[in-house]
Amino acid sequence: MWILDKQGSLCCWQEPKFSSSTREAGEDEKKGLSNIFYANANGLFNKLNELRNCLRTYENIDIICITETHFTPKILDSELHIEGFRFYRKDRDFNVVEGSEDSNSDLNGNISDGGGSIIYYNEKLVVSPDDKFNKSAPDSVAIKIDSEYGEIEVACIYRSMNLSKHFNKKLISCIENIGNVKNNFETLIVGDFNLPDICWENCTLKG
Repeated sequence: MWILDKQGSLCCWQEPKFSSSTREAGEDEKKGLSNIFYANANGLFNKLNELRNCLRTYENIDIICITETHFTPKILDSELHIEGFRFYRKDRDFNVVEGSEDSNSDLNGNISDGGGSIIYYNEKLVVSPDDKFNKSAPDSVAIKIDSEYGEIEVACIYRSMNLSKHFNKKLISCIENIGNVKNNFETLIVGDFNLPDICWENCTLKG
């Protein structure tokens, strides 16, 4: 299932309804998902209070996916705390334009400004990172949720408009890999792909 941002606005996924017979024995302690919140922040650090206020308005949000966080290693995890949530973050660690096959940065070791993604999740959820995806996917992060309905993978993708051919290939490969993995339930992919010529409603190219 794809949930795609069109204009940087909120995208929300409602929890599907299942009968209790679909649950396996011993699964009662696992939490299901209610809602997923997505936004492109274009710099999240100075908007964290706005996000916290938003969470007071919208109830039952379990997953928050944010792209273009613009975080750097100088920003500590403790500075990003939201009560009731934990998170996994992926800060930009490469040069967008000059990436090579051998390195995550250009020959001078310069890292481009911007980019990055973060996924906040309700602390009551049973969550683990997708280490393989998170190690390879530029500017993107993914988690696996052990829900009452089975495993759900959530990937938060940011693709820069200036992304080099090398890193485009890496990102596409990472998305294909999680899309091909068969789990007990489904894979949710949200994000900002910067592909204005694609009509997401009917999966066609404009022009």
